[in-house]
Amino acid sequence: MVKEDLILTEAIIARNLMSSVTFERIKSKIGEHYLIKGISDTLVRFGEVDEYELAKLISDLYDIPMMTITEEVKNGPKEVLPASIIQKYRVIPVFLLGSELTVAFIDPPYKAVVETLKKETGYKIIPVVTTVSDYQQALKVQKAGYDELDKIMPQINIEELDIEKGGDRLLHQMETIGNSPPMKKFVDEIFLRAIKMGASDIHFEPSDDEFRIRVRVDGILRKLVSLPKKLHLAVVSVIKIKANMDLFERRIPQDGRIGLNIANSKFDLRINTLPTIYGEKVVSRILRKSSILMALDEIGFLDQNLELFRTLLFSPNGLILVTGPTGSGKSTTLYAALNEIKSMEKNIITVENPVEYNVDLINQVQIEADSEFNFASALRAILRQDPNAILVGEIRDSDTGTIATEAALTGHIVMSTLHTNDAIGTIPRILNLGVPKFWLAPALLGVVSQRLVKRICSQCKEEYKPSEKFYVEAGLSRLPKDKIFYKGRGCNFCNGSGYRGRIAIHEILMVNEEIRELIYENAPSYKIREVALRYGFREMRLDGIIKALAGIVAIDEVVNITRPFK
Repeated sequence: MVKEDLILTEAIIARNLMSSVTFERIKSKIGEHYLIKGISDTLVRFGEVDEYELAKLISDLYDIPMMTITEEVKNGPKEVLPASIIQKYRVIPVFLLGSELTVAFIDPPYKAVVETLKKETGYKIIPVVTTVSDYQQALKVQKAGYDELDKIMPQINIEELDIEKGGDRLLHQMETIGNSPPMKKFVDEIFLRAIKMGASDIHFEPSDDEFRIRVRVDGILRKLVSLPKKLHLAVVSVIKIKANMDLFERRIPQDGRIGLNIANSKFDLRINTLPTIYGEKVVSRILRKSSILMALDEIGFLDQNLELFRTLLFSPNGLILVTGPTGSGKSTTLYAALNEIKSMEKNIITVENPVEYNVDLINQVQIEADSEFNFASALRAILRQDPNAILVGEIRDSDTGTIATEAALTGHIVMSTLHTNDAIGTIPRILNLGVPKFWLAPALLGVVSQRLVKRICSQCKEEYKPSEKFYVEAGLSRLPKDKIFYKGRGCNFCNGSGYRGRIAIHEILMVNEEIRELIYENAPSYKIREVALRYGFREMRLDGIIKALAGIVAIDEVVNITRPFK
């Protein structure tokens, strides 16, 4: 829990609104609900704390007014805060008088949240507190704010050019009368559609007889539109110009970058081209700058793992590795870690290819793939810059791994990523890269391994009971049969998929002296796992099961992407 929530909990117990025994009893149940719904909703639901008394206590502790807001928001400001901010921080605008915006909270008015609201709106924020039920009712009245992206209407009807709808004939007619679609606006519309859908990637794929555009949403590729093949060269040319790539080089892969500002949000598009037999295929990775600069307690860690990760981060020195496949949220976790440890008193330096996002108080170094200034040479230079903490974008070779472990042994916290399937497998993987065991064993503090799992849509979530066969095949036969799981039925909000967004599931290996001895001995993974489990290591599947029981993810999704218990 964050400091303000701990203070609030202590005050609740001191005022006998909830007993310490009750709090200890519910602690193991509230992890995921607390991360999403916040402290007040959690205490009212699980601790059976009186919501009026809770709001009154927050009012007293923080010297802010308590008020009922449902009627007030009917005439309150409608387009001051986006839905994403309202839902994320559990706030709602009530009054706007001059340069002062009154905002209702149900949780303590965290200083960081107040500052975020101030930056988002440009107004001075006047916090008030209300009850959980009043806030929920006010949300229905206010309709959860507005979504800036949803306000942007399509500028071009790209669907009319779909070949399944006769797009070839329409394009020919348009060319005949000299009214071809403006390609720059056409590309902008594709980018906008993908961003509004919450896509992480856009695939521009030429084939023998069509030009197909697909988007990856919640980890699944979906067709956006199939265009006439003759549009391929024009669309790719526009993208390459926007990304400052060589327009006439089509024989070798290229990398580029496009910055977009849409509806007060900043996006970074990473562009890669690949020559195929039908022409250049282009993939654009979409990065929303606000989404990666998150606080550590917003990442999705359960309480136990959050505490373990913070223990690693605030160690005096050592190597911390965050692992997982491409697109598993490793960069988001590392940037959250940087946000957690950065301060005016620390010199923190990153070396990345490329630099993902600019972070205040962090010195960021970008290396080029085809330059002599690589990860290893950058690390050598950084060690002469008096660093407290170092972030290495990725350990790819023996030189980088060895220098990183050496830095960790000489008084620095070093963080990096590696592509491995699980936390235990990270140790043989980094040894196989050529990092000497006598460097790795004393340097490695811990490994965070993660995957992204699709969230169940909150609008169509319903209870679900797996079959007996599923329990057995998934290795869940020890679970009590009265446990309730959930799934998404499918609705307009989630485009019928039953899912909306993704959340990480984790496992954290804490390296102790016994595991260090096993590293020295080149012990097999199963022996390391045995020792880790003896010391409380919790496998990723268990983390996912806990989130499934909390109604956040579907149990079959967890089983599909995690390894069975061993």
